[in-house]
Amino acid sequence: MGKLKYRFDNVMARGTPALIAVLAVICCLLAVFNGMLLLLLAPDATRPADVGSSVWSGFLRVISPALLLKDEGTAPFLLAAVAMTFGGIMLMSTLIPVISAGLQNQLARLRKGRSHVAETGHTVILGWSPQVQVILSELVEANRSERRACVAILAECDRTEMETQIHERVGSTATTRVVCRTGNPAEAADIAIVNAAQARAVIILPPDSGAPDLSVIKSLLAVSGLRGTGPLPNVVTSIEQTRNLAAARLAGGAHSRIVNVQGFIARLLVQTSLQSGLSAVCTELLDFAGCEIYMRRQPELAGRTYAEALLAYRTSSVIGWMKQDGTLRLNPPPDAVLEDTDTVVVISEDDSTVKLADAAPELVPVPEPVVRDAVEAARRVLILGWSARVPDIVRELEVCLSADSSVDVVADAPAAGPVPSDSPLQLTYRSADITDRTTLEGLRLDEYDQVMVVCPDDRDPDGADARTLTTLLNLRDLADLHAHTYTLVTEMADDRDRALAQATRADDFIVSSNLLSLRLAQMSENPHLDRVFEELFSAGGCRISLQPVHEYVPPGRAVTFYTVVDAARRRGHTAIGHRIHRFAAQAPAYGVEVNPDKATRITYADEDRVIVLSGRSPQPAV
Repeated sequence: MGKLKYRFDNVMARGTPALIAVLAVICCLLAVFNGMLLLLLAPDATRPADVGSSVWSGFLRVISPALLLKDEGTAPFLLAAVAMTFGGIMLMSTLIPVISAGLQNQLARLRKGRSHVAETGHTVILGWSPQVQVILSELVEANRSERRACVAILAECDRTEMETQIHERVGSTATTRVVCRTGNPAEAADIAIVNAAQARAVIILPPDSGAPDLSVIKSLLAVSGLRGTGPLPNVVTSIEQTRNLAAARLAGGAHSRIVNVQGFIARLLVQTSLQSGLSAVCTELLDFAGCEIYMRRQPELAGRTYAEALLAYRTSSVIGWMKQDGTLRLNPPPDAVLEDTDTVVVISEDDSTVKLADAAPELVPVPEPVVRDAVEAARRVLILGWSARVPDIVRELEVCLSADSSVDVVADAPAAGPVPSDSPLQLTYRSADITDRTTLEGLRLDEYDQVMVVCPDDRDPDGADARTLTTLLNLRDLADLHAHTYTLVTEMADDRDRALAQATRADDFIVSSNLLSLRLAQMSENPHLDRVFEELFSAGGCRISLQPVHEYVPPGRAVTFYTVVDAARRRGHTAIGHRIHRFAAQAPAYGVEVNPDKATRITYADEDRVIVLSGRSPQPAV
């Protein structure tokens, strides 16, 4: 009896299919039993002709109790008919709840998001954070020209909750289908649910709490262990702490692209503080709205010099090329020659707009500008707040500033870490509450050229941004009251708070995780862009800068942008846009236009600037 009960428990544990199979067997047995009773007890007029017919009649009595109303005959037959009908009612009343429970369980399983994603060539996002909103919006924009694009998200969140947040914060996903699944992004078995092995790209997002870098490394190991029918997908992610970067690269392997958040944000903070309007240029190049960077083979340019390639496009801007061996050359010498195997790097509104110009470029004759060698003046920089990025910020400033420049750090004593002691800059540290207005009033803000507000990394995002917003509002008010002219750059943790503190001019650029999300989205579409961004946003090599327009063309004279590009070429620069001063206070571009139509004539003012690439890509040793 014990073994029978044990076997019955095993059958019940197998779920709805096993229960239905047991009930089907009982139904067959009952049909046979009913058929035998009909052969023995049914009146001659209604008795089945053979065994097959009697079993079929017995089966109909199991599933259709209404047949009892038509029965006539002896008392034993009527009693047997009642028994047969009663058995059928009991069986069907058991079968229907079993099927209903099975359907409910299946629907519940679907709601949990554990079913397999049967997609290939899709994009997979592992993890859930505020970055999902920005990344998903960018992927939707990038996929508008595709008919059946798909993004699969795997996170330790309820599927319904994820879908609700996407609907509320992202809105319409156009031609992109978004599939949400629940699972551990660091477990290979769960990652297999979204079919990451056959995806085009995998984006790994760090969690908001705990040890984000360790979670990312575990996910990298899990993705690296996937086995599919083709090559491993392009994997992009970010690491918060520089010390974990080497381990992450070992875990991810050659197919992964990893952004060092600490260094990336530090470089953006420094460069945007030193270049008024550079923030809008960075945003334009990183997002999919407007103009972005594309890489394309252009055999028509083979054998032509870089100087000729600069003028070969009207609505796109060439900034360099990539060799067949992967060597990247941004802003190469004007006499450098393209080969037929080179991939041209261009800035354009869309991939479809990367077309050679039909007409010859219109160059307006202008006198050669007189450019005096700039004298690098000492600068005073104020850093308000402390995070793990401050040492990286100081190191970036060491590259960009003259040795007689000074950097003052003011931060809360409990949050501050060690100030670099080996810096060639004049570096000081002071402990104070930067949210206190009296502290800011006592800092002699009029003596500083740049002011950076650093978001603390040891607080919750809401609390950190609340402190940053308080400091930012006080700084803006003091600048308006005392006519301070320093450049103000603010770092924020949450892009939603950035929207609350949207600046009124490009100088007040607010760096947030938004830019990191934009970069990850771009890299997921084209992994080679990682190297392009790494060079453009670094202090050495080729870099973006905004130069006075009089260094290229005379102000007050109508010229085409072809003319500006040609003038910049003579100085070894690559012109990619301009900033019109009279629009500098108008959001969202603040006067910045990247990749203007080169045939359009424009008259520049003295205060306008040209956006150029200067410097050269570091070349490998021969």
